[in-house]
Amino acid sequence: MDNNPSDLLPVGAHALSADPRLADAVRQIGSTYGYDYFDDGAVRKTLSEHEAALRRLGRGGLVWAGSLAAAVGIVWLVWAVAGKPDNMAVAAAPPAALLVLALAAFVQVNLQGRRKLRHPFLEGYRHVLAAARAHGAPVTFVPAWLTGRGGAALDVAPLPSYAPPAGASATGVRATPVAPPPKPAEVEEYERIADQGGWHDEAGWILIVAGAVGVGYAVVKDLPAAYASVLLIALGIWTWLAGHRLGRRQRELSREARLYLDELTSAQAAGAPVHELSPPLRKLLDTRL
Repeated sequence: MDNNPSDLLPVGAHALSADPRLADAVRQIGSTYGYDYFDDGAVRKTLSEHEAALRRLGRGGLVWAGSLAAAVGIVWLVWAVAGKPDNMAVAAAPPAALLVLALAAFVQVNLQGRRKLRHPFLEGYRHVLAAARAHGAPVTFVPAWLTGRGGAALDVAPLPSYAPPAGASATGVRATPVAPPPKPAEVEEYERIADQGGWHDEAGWILIVAGAVGVGYAVVKDLPAAYASVLLIALGIWTWLAGHRLGRRQRELSREARLYLDELTSAQAAGAPVHELSPPLRKLLDTRL
C-alpha cells in the first residue's frame, strides 16, 4: 500500500507488544478469532477491505433504490392528498406502498451492515483496541466505521468492556528508542482554525443582497436615509473576503497536516507510540482523496 494518511493504524504492533501483559491478551484474542493482530500489514489490508465493503454497501443499488422509492412516494403522497380525492385510502395506497418498500430497503441495508460489522476479524480487533486502552497503550483513534457510528453518534458495535487481569495496572507502553515526530507549529495552527468559518459565504451574500435591496428602496422611494444600507454591501464584501482568506489558509495548513500524518504513519511503523489524534486531525484522516 502507498504511504498515505489512511495507512495510520489505530494501534501498531510495537505498542501492542511493548507491554507483556497486553501482548499476552492480544495473543489470546488472536487465538480466539483466528487472526494475527501483530501483523501490521495484514491488519491494515484487512481493515481497508472491510471499510471498503461497508462503503460500497452504503452507496449500493439498494440504497439508491430505497432513496428513489422514498422520494417518489413522498411526492406522490403529497400530490394525492392535495387533490382531495373521494377515496383517500385508495389514492394514498400506491405511494404508501412505495414508502414501505423504501423502508424495507433501508432496513435491509442496516441489517447487512450490522452483519458485516460482526465479522470475526472486526470483533477481535475491537477487543484488541479495548485491551490496548485498558493497558494504557496509545490508541491513536477508533475508526467510526469500525463501531458503526451513525449521524446520532451512536455505536452499533461499540468497543467491548475490558478489564486487565487482577493485580495488573495500566502502566502504558515502555520506553522506546523511537520517538514520534514533533508537531509543527503549522499543524497546531490547523487544529485551531480547522473548524472555523463555513458561514462567511452565505453571510456575505445575504448582507450584499440586503444592502442592494436597501439601496434600491432608497432610489425608488427617494429616501436618502436608506442609502446607509450601502454599508451592508461593504460589510458583506468584507465578510466574504475574510472567509476566502480563512479557507485559503486552511487549505495551505491542511497540506502540512497531511504530511504530519504521513510522518506519524512512518513513526508508528518504526515503533514509535502515536497518541490519540485531535478531532481536526481525525477528520482529516477520515478524508478520502
